Amino acid sequence: MVKPEIIARQKKISQAPMLDRIAGIKESLRAAGDEAQGLRHLPAWASKEMADIGLYRYALPNELGGENLNARQQIEIIEAVAAIDGSVGWCVQISSEINALVIRQMSEALAVEIFDDWYSLVCSGHGPANGENPGREATRDGDGWRINYQGSFASGCQNANWNYLMGAMTVDPTTGQPAQASFMVPVGEFEIVDTWDTAGMRGSGSHDVRMTDCYVPPEHLLPFQSLAPSRLWDNPTYRNPTHAIYNKSAVALGVCRGAIDTFIELAMKKTPWGMSSSLKDQPQIHYRIGEAQAKLMSARALVMETQEALEKNLGPGASDGGRMSPEWEYYWPAILACAHSAQTCREIVSTINNAAGTTGSRMDSPLERQLRDAHQAANHALISYRHYEEIGRTFFGHEPDKRFIALAREYES
Repeated sequence: MVKPEIIARQKKISQAPMLDRIAGIKESLRAAGDEAQGLRHLPAWASKEMADIGLYRYALPNELGGENLNARQQIEIIEAVAAIDGSVGWCVQISSEINALVIRQMSEALAVEIFDDWYSLVCSGHGPANGENPGREATRDGDGWRINYQGSFASGCQNANWNYLMGAMTVDPTTGQPAQASFMVPVGEFEIVDTWDTAGMRGSGSHDVRMTDCYVPPEHLLPFQSLAPSRLWDNPTYRNPTHAIYNKSAVALGVCRGAIDTFIELAMKKTPWGMSSSLKDQPQIHYRIGEAQAKLMSARALVMETQEALEKNLGPGASDGGRMSPEWEYYWPAILACAHSAQTCREIVSTINNAAGTTGSRMDSPLERQLRDAHQAANHALISYRHYEEIGRTFFGHEPDKRFIALAREYES
């Protein structure tokens, strides 16, 4: 589908496993994370270097120059990057995720237009706007739509060349209902509004994006249910309603792994003030690190197990009789596992930071940043502690939350 040079480039770089590619640029990723703390977004040079090894394309199908990886493989990649730096890991998960999500109902022509560029990166600002904004309106204009909209949490927007806007987030003033379309807006037609000034995930660049009197032509439109399960692509990831959820969980797992590794390195050389033995020789520290490892391994295993079960339940592609959405008995464990992993990782990193003493509070300590990032990851709505209650209530006969059903809704052609 995309030009042969894109396919050839992907085949060439994928001869090396992605985890090896990540290891090869580990120092660059660490430097990118440090620089991103000051910029409050990923530096352009780092985004390009990450794109060079395929970190934004691995979840795309082979026909679009991707590697067609499943949920487990995607999680392993995000984990590996987030263990180096949380904000960089966040940018990997959000950009690879949105790049893959938007093609679910996309026309072949638009998919080619977007992904014929090796460095194509799609952002998306769907949260409530911060401060003054032009509204949330989308109005019919001939065969296209005209948008006046501002949304928050557009992670990676500084390096994006497209912005995706889900129709459900808008209001059509002529009907009072959401616009019956979704939108792809190229760079130059959306504005970045500097609103991301946080502690955790500080370098993710999750600012607002604004579109003012922006015309979206018919060739850049997606269906209203733009994230509905795909009938075109066989990989079950394109029918997995937890795609955006397991990605966030993977960042939390990676940050936690990085924090454990950081603490072990510190403990090997630190003797706390007023004590005669180093951290590495203290029984309490042995207990804490053993407990931390067990909790992380358990949380990670549950995410992997439930995602594999869900994607197995979806089966082959739609043309071969695969399911368009998972059965609830496979769906709820995957949601719960992702939320549980994020909350567990937050607790683990907090405990480790406490065990490190004052060292863990210093701004030049990786543990300080990892603490902030672990808490910020666990705050995300898709992996929030609230899912314990939302899933728990279903065990007593209550209906699942409507948004879970909407995520799994079958596409009606």
